Amino acid sequence: MPKSKSKVSFHAKSIYDIDPSFFRQLGVKAVVLDLDNTLDPADVEEPSERARKILREYQDMGLKVFILSNNTEKRCGRYCQSLGVPYLSLSFKYVAFRVRRFLKRQNVKVEDCIFIGDQIYTDRLYVKQLHGRLVLTEPLSEKDNLVTKIPRFFDKRIREGWRRKGLLGSECPKRNTEEVKSCSSSEPKPVA
Repeated sequence: MPKSKSKVSFHAKSIYDIDPSFFRQLGVKAVVLDLDNTLDPADVEEPSERARKILREYQDMGLKVFILSNNTEKRCGRYCQSLGVPYLSLSFKYVAFRVRRFLKRQNVKVEDCIFIGDQIYTDRLYVKQLHGRLVLTEPLSEKDNLVTKIPRFFDKRIREGWRRKGLLGSECPKRNTEEVKSCSSSEPKPVA
């Protein structure tokens, strides 16, 4: 379980490295994902094969899957609709009321969710307001939307400080090496 003074519950390099059976151990019923640089890089318009694969894996485990993004309906709509996943665009994560209302409409309790995102200033902020559990991941790509570039600059420094002080929560159990290779090899690593 997370350390008591930790700033986030858990951390992982990426969503694709996490052993999904870990969510069962936590009693999770729903996985709530950030889109840009958590599920796919911000400049990827269509869901990657690895994104499709991991969401199918979660659904096959009986987990509900939702996507939250501060990005526009244009960005999220086509991406999420092609996955058949409920989503909330323009979620204004800085204040959690829209997220709370969205989860209520989906008949999901915060305590039954695990939230996964790559940003301290958005993902950690709304999850903290909800009193939820966050897995903080590293961004998948260095490419960012213009609006994200400034917070990302500070995010890197804060994250490094938390890492040095042991405040990043527990590391999520990793998939076995073969699963990580098959998940990672299906998509080339984005170049900055």
